[in-house]
Formats: sequence, C-alpha cells, structure tokens
Amino acid sequence: SCRSDASVSWADHMADDMDIGPVEHTVRGDANHNIQVLVRVRPPNSRELDQGYVKGVHTSGQSIKIASKSNATYSYDHVYDHDASQADIFESVGVPVTDAFLEGYHGCLIAYGQTGAGKTFTMQGPDEHTETDNISGNMGVMNAAEDPEQLGLIPRVLKRIFAHIESELAAAENKENAGDVNIEKPDLEFTVKCSYLEIYNETMADLLSDPGSAVQPNIREHDKKGVFVEGLTEASVHSAEETYELFQRGSHNRRVGITEMNRESSRSHAVFTVNLESRRRAFAGAALQKRSALLHLVDLAGSERQKSTESAGVRLKEASAINKSLSALGNVIKALVDVSDGKDRHVPYRDSKLTFLLKEALGGKARCTLLACVSPAAGQTEETLSTLKFAQRAKLVKVTACKNEEAVGSVAGLAA
Repeated sequence: SCRSDASVSWADHMADDMDIGPVEHTVRGDANHNIQVLVRVRPPNSRELDQGYVKGVHTSGQSIKIASKSNATYSYDHVYDHDASQADIFESVGVPVTDAFLEGYHGCLIAYGQTGAGKTFTMQGPDEHTETDNISGNMGVMNAAEDPEQLGLIPRVLKRIFAHIESELAAAENKENAGDVNIEKPDLEFTVKCSYLEIYNETMADLLSDPGSAVQPNIREHDKKGVFVEGLTEASVHSAEETYELFQRGSHNRRVGITEMNRESSRSHAVFTVNLESRRRAFAGAALQKRSALLHLVDLAGSERQKSTESAGVRLKEASAINKSLSALGNVIKALVDVSDGKDRHVPYRDSKLTFLLKEALGGKARCTLLACVSPAAGQTEETLSTLKFAQRAKLVKVTACKNEEAVGSVAGLAA
C-alpha cells in the first residue's frame, strides 16, 4: 500500500514491499541473462565537506558496505569508488553495450540515483552548467572539451559507433582498390539517426524540435514496430561530433531547477536514442543483410525524498511527479523479477510514460545496464541505501536480447 506523504521516498515504499536485505553474492548470469548493474561512488562534494564530511560507504571488489548499517554488504557486477575514471566506467559498461548495439542488439544504459550523485556527469561529463566539484574535487567549472578524460559515456559511445562505421566502410573501400578482379566490392550502407525526449511531470517534450513547434510526441505500440514515439524528431547524423552537438543542443532545453541537493538539478527524465541501420550485400547477387538496433541513453531525475531537496511550490509538484514515475519503474522491476522467477505476473509498463517507452529494453529484448550513482557521505546513507536496494532488485531481472537482423533476396542468394 502506498502512503501519500510527499516527504517519503518512493523507494521506501518499494523496499517495504520487496523486503530486500543485504545479500553477499547476488551477482548471477551475464549480459545475456540479467540486467547488468554498475554502482559508482562519487567523491565528496564541497557542500558535504563544509558540513563535516564522514565517509559512509566502503567498496571492495564487486561489493559495497554501508558503515552505519552494521556493514551491510551489497554485491553487483561492477562497483567503483570515487577514484574511478570516466574511462573505467566506459570500458566496463559502455563498450559491451555499444559493441552489442553495433552487432544488431538493442541497448539501454540507465543512470539512476539521488540528485547530485553523479548521474549526468557519468552520462555526459561536465558542461558549462556542471560544477565539477560536485564530482571530482574542488576543480571549478570545466568544459569536457578542455579535458578529454572527463568525457562521459554518451560522447564516448558516439565516438565508438562512428569509428566502427568508418572502419567498416574503409575496409569495403580497400577491397575495391585491391586490384584483384576476383574480389567484388561489398555493397555497404549505414544510416544513423538520433532523437532526444524529455519526460517532465508525465508530459513528453521533443528536445530536438524547432522552437514553437506544436507537435506533441506520443508513445504508440505496434505489433511489428513495437513501442515507438509518434511525432518525435529523428535527425540524420554523419559523425560523432555532429551527433553530440545535437545532444548538447537538446540538453540546453531540458528542465533544471535549483534544489538543496544540487544547484542545477535535473527535474525530468531524459532519453537520448541512437537508431542504427545497416544494409550489406557481400557481392552482386548475394542476399541483402539488413540490421537495425536502438540504443537508449537514459538520465533519470533524482530519486530522493522531497524533504532532502527542500522542495516547495513548483519544485514540490515536480518532485511528486518524479516519485510517481520512479515508483512505476520500481513496480515494473518488481513484476519482472517475479516473471524471471517463473511467476505469472502482469507487468504495469503503461503506468508511466518512462516505463512504457522503455518496455522492450526493460522487458528483456535489449542489453540493459543500470548505472547506480551514490554519494559517499554518511549523511546520505538512507538515500544511498534506497538506491542500492533498487539496483539489487534490478540485477535479478532476466533478459534475452535478440539480434535484429534479416536477409532479403532470392532463394539462390539466401542459400549462398
């Protein structure tokens, strides 16, 4: 049963229902069998240091301990302390998801945690609105372009995608220029499109649309296409730089607001999606191999209690909508765990725009990774514990990703 007290975190409701306790070895399966979970502990920020910082969490290998909870221990696929680099995070979760995406598997990276825990920094790195002392010490404002080491998952993922495309096209071109008349140049074509959607107070907005556009995006479900967003701008892109520029343009339109937890708090969920299609014919007369995949890069709004953010007025209304949306996400995860355990359960994807949009990713048709970002401060233990419990539950969801590939051509071509 849900209480209406706005100061209570949705995660507290879920924890009551789930009855989740610390488990030493909850890691099971691999990317083909379970949602992958990475927990990242950021460094203490200036506000925590000013308030008399005491470290409240300790990491060891794939485990994290909560000091004030009798050293309760939680285990995940990857656990990184405050000294982890952006490259470490990318190698652990960005590379596997991206490479699977390039092979034709849908992918999903979801950043989850309380406001100020490092979600946006992990996903994109610092920008002109990001004070890096929130993440990596008293460094002031820094643009990622000035320090490539600070680049987040999204720009790194985009670079890897286009580097792969360029390598494939170059290899095809080299075959044509080899001079061997017995070698036919493969017919190879790539199409990359991207979209950027915001969910704010359960209302969707197209972050790439022209100013003043009256088109309202709407989520639909089709028997063959699956879940898609009608009326959403899909921009064709041809390089990592062009794609990231579009992402940054859209990010400027995202809803942010000042809260006690963070001076530039994301007050909405943001979903940046890359759509990759390829058409390949090994030689003239061969079957046409068509491959397509979607990669969702998701930065969720903060999961904390309203009282932690000192929300009031519009901020309080936003926080209530955020809690409702994240509560729906928790309910979906809980139902999916039951399904994974062989129980017959209805999965309430349609209870929120976010869960409906991510239905196929969460429901097992994608390589899905949850990035759980937490504060190291003892004063944030309750929020950290809520995040860890949610992440532990998500790890139990089984997935069976399938390659989205088909062959088109004559019987002779298909048999070749």
